[in-house]
Amino acid sequence: MLNSTASRLTAFATGLVILSGAAAGVGAATNATPPFQDCLRVAAADAGLDTSMAENEDGGGHGGEPMIEAVPGSDGKRTELAGLELKPSSRSVPGTWRFRIVDCNGKAVRSFEPEQGKLLHLIVVRSDFTGYQHLHPTLGDDGTWSVAVKAPQAGRYRAIADFVIGGRKYVLGTTLVAPGPASETPLPAPAERAAVDSYEVELQRPAVLEAGEESQLTFRVTRHGRPVRDLQPYLGAYGHLVALHAPDLAYSHVHPNGEDRAKGAITFDTELHRAGTYRLFMQFQTGGRVHTVAFTQTVS
Repeated sequence: MLNSTASRLTAFATGLVILSGAAAGVGAATNATPPFQDCLRVAAADAGLDTSMAENEDGGGHGGEPMIEAVPGSDGKRTELAGLELKPSSRSVPGTWRFRIVDCNGKAVRSFEPEQGKLLHLIVVRSDFTGYQHLHPTLGDDGTWSVAVKAPQAGRYRAIADFVIGGRKYVLGTTLVAPGPASETPLPAPAERAAVDSYEVELQRPAVLEAGEESQLTFRVTRHGRPVRDLQPYLGAYGHLVALHAPDLAYSHVHPNGEDRAKGAITFDTELHRAGTYRLFMQFQTGGRVHTVAFTQTVS
């Protein structure tokens, strides 16, 4: 979740030194590249960031994970942020898409830290908010990520990479293109109910959503009018929520703060920083299958 708390004041170098140990626990593909902490420290200072990035000690995450603070500006609108850059091998989809995360020396980074059981979460969505995909690319020994990306319609797509390095979350994005004539689908009107597969989902929210104010959003999943009690964990929790701001597709990644399985309900603590229209993508799992439901909401 994009945490708005102040930067923590313990040595950034310490967090980076332990990367090699963290990498060993998640496989040989994550062995550290040559040291890049000095490069990142300088870039972070130039960006006005605290260069003493340490792990959050409040244990406020979900599923036993500590809450991870995001580097300011982690909204997916930038290809470069605080010394890291997302470099695609191409911008053409559909097909296998490859990219690297490089440091400010141009070296591919391989020392990623798992969050929600994955080293990197990739969101791909068309410019009109259709074709939403939540993917988990594979990291190669040379630091190249690869993933199969669908493009059901021609047009422009946004690829948003969410990952953790040195105990801090980074979110970088780039534009992909599916060739051919394209037209956009209008964004659906705000609603509190939506359907997916054979399920109905109701969104319970405050009467007014205020920009910059934390609000609770609860999604109740039913089937044929009855609460769904067989929700299964997905990425370490019972639900997963991504909020994208219209029209720029600025990204907010929100984790749940709890669930009521008897009522089929999943609750998220959400702070949307900008006024305007958002498209919310909520995912849940039943019977080993992930379902994605979308809502349009307005923030004052």
